[in-house]
Amino acid sequence: MKWMSKFLLILVLISNFIVNVSSVAATDINTGVTTSLENENDFLNSLKESQVFLPDQRESLTQKNQTLTSLMQPLNQLKQSEGIPSTTIKKGDFELNGNYSFDDTADSGSVKLNWDKLPNLADGYKVKRSTDNEKWEEISTNYGKKVKILNVYPKDANLDADFLIGWMAKINAENSIAVESVPLSDFNNNPDKYLKADDGSYKYDGLYFGSADSNGGWVAGVNDLTEKSQPVVAKFADTGRSIILGHDTITTAGQGGHPWFNKFAPKLDLWVRGLQNQNNDYTMGTNHIWLSGTQVKFIDPNGDLAQYPNKGLPEVMDIQQTHTVDQYYLYNSDAIRWMVFLPTFSNNGSGSFNEPDYLYDRQGKKVGDDNWYLITKNNYAMIQTGHTTGACTPDEAKIIANTIYYTSTLNTSNSGTDPKANDKAAPNAPTLTSNDTNNDKFDLTINSQDNPSYYYYQVTGNVNDKTTNKLTPKSSDVIQQQALSDIKGYFYAIDSNSNPGTNAANVKYKDSDPSKVDTSAANFLKVTQPNTNGNSATLTNQQLLKNSKNYIHVVAVDRDNNISTVQTQKISDLVPSKRSVRVKVWMDSNYNGIIDTNEKIKANMPIHIFKKNTDDSYEELQQTSNSNITGDDGTCSVNNLQSNTYYVGLKISDCRAMFPTVSGGKSISQLINNKANTISHDNYFLTTAIIVNKDNDNRTVNLGLIDQLGFISITKLPQLNFGISLIPYAGSISLPNPNKDENTLTINDNRTSLQTDLADYFVPYKVNIQLSAFKQGKEKGLQGSSITLTFPNENTVTVSSEQTDKQLLLTQQPSQNTEDTTKFKNISLNVPQKSIATIIKPGTYTATITYEIEDTP
Repeated sequence: MKWMSKFLLILVLISNFIVNVSSVAATDINTGVTTSLENENDFLNSLKESQVFLPDQRESLTQKNQTLTSLMQPLNQLKQSEGIPSTTIKKGDFELNGNYSFDDTADSGSVKLNWDKLPNLADGYKVKRSTDNEKWEEISTNYGKKVKILNVYPKDANLDADFLIGWMAKINAENSIAVESVPLSDFNNNPDKYLKADDGSYKYDGLYFGSADSNGGWVAGVNDLTEKSQPVVAKFADTGRSIILGHDTITTAGQGGHPWFNKFAPKLDLWVRGLQNQNNDYTMGTNHIWLSGTQVKFIDPNGDLAQYPNKGLPEVMDIQQTHTVDQYYLYNSDAIRWMVFLPTFSNNGSGSFNEPDYLYDRQGKKVGDDNWYLITKNNYAMIQTGHTTGACTPDEAKIIANTIYYTSTLNTSNSGTDPKANDKAAPNAPTLTSNDTNNDKFDLTINSQDNPSYYYYQVTGNVNDKTTNKLTPKSSDVIQQQALSDIKGYFYAIDSNSNPGTNAANVKYKDSDPSKVDTSAANFLKVTQPNTNGNSATLTNQQLLKNSKNYIHVVAVDRDNNISTVQTQKISDLVPSKRSVRVKVWMDSNYNGIIDTNEKIKANMPIHIFKKNTDDSYEELQQTSNSNITGDDGTCSVNNLQSNTYYVGLKISDCRAMFPTVSGGKSISQLINNKANTISHDNYFLTTAIIVNKDNDNRTVNLGLIDQLGFISITKLPQLNFGISLIPYAGSISLPNPNKDENTLTINDNRTSLQTDLADYFVPYKVNIQLSAFKQGKEKGLQGSSITLTFPNENTVTVSSEQTDKQLLLTQQPSQNTEDTTKFKNISLNVPQKSIATIIKPGTYTATITYEIEDTP
């Protein structure tokens, strides 16, 4: 609690006194001709009257904490239809907002992003994503939008490799991917003509090169980029637009190669035989073949690239024959190797090999190998489709479409979608609650809480300064987004095995795909409305009664198909008629025994249940010894109780500085000051008898507590009157309070009203003091002044106005029940010498002293 006391000085001084989490009071003090004491008696009378309401005043002091607590709602109370909004964790140059939602029809979740438009935007926006707010990657947010691709293909008298349009038509991708095409030789002559519109803006979201063996041949300007076109393509890529390189675009320099395409090898962290400006300390192995095959495999079939627009791609797929040639993926690369060839490999169709060729450093350590079909890095990709000129399987076409979207990292609008922000966290293990309302039916309620994955996003863009014609980079807010798909349902199995093994709950999958659970399975219980019904499902099964000696195994599955650990329970522990008691603990701040609005609940309180023996001793039930602790809502349930008479209690040692509130009469609190002795020889506050039976099942037992500070108050504060004083030009002065009879601090301790024999459990309290800055009107003055309080034993405490943000310990009191009165021998005001740092002008100065009572640690 806080008590304030004002005083003033004409030159003059005023000071206020406050006390903490216990009660609040104020008294006026004059050091001037009169600020008078005319309100002192009125104040003291109101202070005495306010003692009855001290808990309310105390409650008001902690209202901010209550408000914060009320905002901490469990995540499962959010409705998926409204989505989960993002949280801004760092402000940027412009605002960014996100929202996660799960679409049951599409059976997938996504994050919708919206941001403020930047004026004079030079090109478009890039979106970065992170899972730890440290390591970031550029991602595409063009999902759901139609993208436009220019296919730059080789063409000569013998070849017209304009194949990409047909490949996309094969998978009906025309509505999402628009493809235009141009021969490479024409493109090389005037690349900007094809890339840009009349206003100079780019027309395409990406470029696709290749689709023929050797990219049609080795003729400069026909099958390779040129000195003129390669920098234009690189500049196009620098905007974040997609660059996809097909088979034999980047190729070994040992063949003569394509030197201008090869300049993009570092963009993919590829090590290529004979290429200049790379780590030439590496050496190839002896098995450097044209590693080829007709089957490839996803390294991560659930990775981002495999999600859009074609989801559920097979992990292993057939392709048209193709190969790598002296092109090595580096293990320490930032590039992602998405797909590899499956052994057995061949040498461009000949022979049989089970190992790729490895790349070695000088110490003989493997640093890379040549087994890859698809790699990406940021907005660059290379895919080996095209060795079989013009041929592409439907699965390969789907991979190309997904790669186009995955690498299209530039967004020209101010919104985007990330469908790859999947919930990857498994739910909690389910809880099983029985309902035995009659003897011939057994209902089992299964419940679980899903856990979110966390993603971070930031958007960047360049603003064109038309005055200087320079680009200024801008960055948005950094936001944190939760991806929480929530519970889809539960799989269960019943058997005689008490030790659950692999797949104990008999989870079933569609088409043997571990990423897709079969919700049509007979042993699957579906949650019809996640987040609105507590994520629960009910199993009504009369066979449970007949299998009471067996075990039930249950797992929770969220809508992103993450599976919890198994919950296994013996059915006989669930079936018998057992009852429960719900306990609620709260802080009864106004000491009326009723749970009033805004009164705080008490979390993390261990709850104990006792039976009373015939010798009047109290014996604690085994199941309540360790596990029953109130949650964030101040409640917990004690289950598996047989019909009987019980006593609910709190261990007194757990109730530090807290005591039972009033009980009986109109009070609903059932906790009393009884200091009951138990068989364990610990002391408890216990309720009166609680009857639990069929008609009194799951009843709520209310345990009200009040803090001891509600019974400790300051009833008298020192009355300071420093009067009118002349301050010398040089030197400091010390002004004593002339009315020493008013140098009294009185603290009233009413804890004995709780119960005398609880005195051993009272906690000592302490009194802190704090002095505010001095002011003359609104202007600060008397800097560096202080108040010295001298105790009868000559000990002193000096509190300075320069420490307005710090509290100083004035005194620490014993845990006794008494009225404690301290009459200070002297209280003086210390004014330093006038200086540049200390402003002293004639007039009236005011300040505030704060007294605060707290429990000791």
